[in-house]
Amino acid sequence: MRAWRLLAAAVVWFGVVLQYVLMVAGEDAARAAVSTMRFFSYFTILSNIAVGLVLAAPALAPGSRLALWARRAGTRMAVGVYIAVTGAIYHWLLAGLWDPKGWQLVADTLLHTAAPLLYLVDLLAFPPREAARWSQAWKALAFPAAFGAWTLLHGAISGFYPYPFLDVAKRGYPAVLVTMVAMSAGFYALTLLLTGLQHLQLRLAKRGGAPISG
Repeated sequence: MRAWRLLAAAVVWFGVVLQYVLMVAGEDAARAAVSTMRFFSYFTILSNIAVGLVLAAPALAPGSRLALWARRAGTRMAVGVYIAVTGAIYHWLLAGLWDPKGWQLVADTLLHTAAPLLYLVDLLAFPPREAARWSQAWKALAFPAAFGAWTLLHGAISGFYPYPFLDVAKRGYPAVLVTMVAMSAGFYALTLLLTGLQHLQLRLAKRGGAPISG
């Protein structure tokens, strides 16, 4: 399991770093600062960073506080939801809007396809030792809500919106707010689904006497 997670984490982090390099390559300090701000304003990047941390921390520093946080059932369920939404929204709504080539295609594939698949495989193959609490479904909404608030604030100041469906300048606040509410419902429903699946895994493992690797 440790070797698997190190390999998976390496793939995820390579995608994140590659995308950052592609965004700031050839820019002066001022433009690089703006690009860096925008880089960390994408939910894709933030969810991939969360995946990289959750996979790497228990393998590299098993006794650390970060590893303890990464092993919690609530953490792993929430991160699973975030990266699953990242992949689903990209392939459903965004992939057809551009045609990346070369290294940009590599980064695009790693961030939106490889990372979701690797993490969800890990979540299913090595579920948390303890059962995720149903109340965590509400707590998992905190991060998307904070991201939405930041996007609106940052966009109002800079005019930059990371995704077309959150672009207030083109869609207006009512339409964007409706979209955000609908997406929150999706986050909540998916968290419940993953929580229920994890509970089922734990029950089946107890009946069959199989160890839970966590």
